[in-house]
Amino acid sequence: MAGLLEEHGSEGVDAGEPEAARQHIQQLLASLQPDSTEKRQNKRGRQTREKLVAAAAACFSDYGYTRTRVSDIVSRAGTAQGNFYRHFSSIDEIFLAALQPALEELAAASAHSVPTDDELQNLINQNITYLQAYSRNRHLLRVMREAAAASENKGFGALWLQLRGAFVKRTRRWLERLHEQGAIGKADFGLLAEALGSLTEQMAYVHIGISTVTPRPERIRELATVIGEVWYRSLPPKERHPAA
Repeated sequence: MAGLLEEHGSEGVDAGEPEAARQHIQQLLASLQPDSTEKRQNKRGRQTREKLVAAAAACFSDYGYTRTRVSDIVSRAGTAQGNFYRHFSSIDEIFLAALQPALEELAAASAHSVPTDDELQNLINQNITYLQAYSRNRHLLRVMREAAAASENKGFGALWLQLRGAFVKRTRRWLERLHEQGAIGKADFGLLAEALGSLTEQMAYVHIGISTVTPRPERIRELATVIGEVWYRSLPPKERHPAA
């Protein structure tokens, strides 16, 4: 399987660049925002908005999605409640604004790869990058799953499914290309991509997202090594043809 994992780091991602992944996230989030998202454009207004978003990120991380209130956010931001509604129409809207940087970083991490000649190490390195980004944003990413399950706003569930679906789709295309190149055997690549994506997602959520402490770098490497090894061993072997 020499050289096969370079495909995962280059053509395996739409446009092959982290910036393209960030833009995809921005488009998804924009589709969930109300038409009146743009409010104040002056410097003071931008600063107030940034303070509100930072405060919201902290409140959602501390209290979760269902228990965070507008009063919590404005109190932490040190501003009046009226300022909140000058910039955001609802708690859901500011949640999306607080979530956006985390999702952009995670998407960029998924798109990033520096291939080496060691295929297994390539997968491990890519998972290290992904899990490091997940760890930096673990509280908000955990809350996103909470919102997808608990919110009456169906947009959060749709957002989670679209993010997951994009990752699975990229993995499926990667597997299909490897098969076309003769690097791996035939399989149900859709289901295999789902299984590999579920492994990565659940490992990150259980061991990082809901952990009581931020994992140390060596723990990140340990998790990434296990995930990478499972991915590597799950690739269907090349079909053997009987000798003529």
